[in-house]
Amino acid sequence: MLRQTLATLALVFLSACTQTLATAPAQESPSSAAPAPSAPAPDLLGKMTGRWTLTGQIAGQNTVHDVEADWVLQESYVRITEVSRERDASGKPAYEAIVLIGWLKDHYVCFWFDNTEVASGDVTCRAPLTGDSIALEFRDGQGALIFTNTFAYRRAEDAWTWRMVGSENGQDALFGDVTLRRK
Repeated sequence: MLRQTLATLALVFLSACTQTLATAPAQESPSSAAPAPSAPAPDLLGKMTGRWTLTGQIAGQNTVHDVEADWVLQESYVRITEVSRERDASGKPAYEAIVLIGWLKDHYVCFWFDNTEVASGDVTCRAPLTGDSIALEFRDGQGALIFTNTFAYRRAEDAWTWRMVGSENGQDALFGDVTLRRK
């Protein structure tokens, strides 16, 4: 059941990556490039960089993951590498993900790749700028919300929470609630 749920989640995330890349307009020249990100977005994204331990529950199971985040591609994206400490039957990590989050004019974009399934291309992912949180909304090809992963930064603790909620037929269901603390 956990594997099936993670596979569904992965499909949503990976599809977002493919769809966003497929629909992104091409740049015509360096002079037509998007303006540099505004100060609040990189500041919040920069708070993600570093080495973290993720603990909490995903799909009703206690979990611990190691997470590393760094700026990549000329500081256009923060790359998050997430690896579970739990192992599958062959000894490999039960979950691995590479996530890219960037700022595009007035909103965040997200590309999520993981080991549970290959992207189909029907899902998009974006989030508005909202204080100290990034509510990544994954929407299907018709624009219906299917999953939200809200990254909330807790400045006083220098920690993050990720709250994952699936949406199906207008009903929300908690999928995961985890905390990231610096190593």
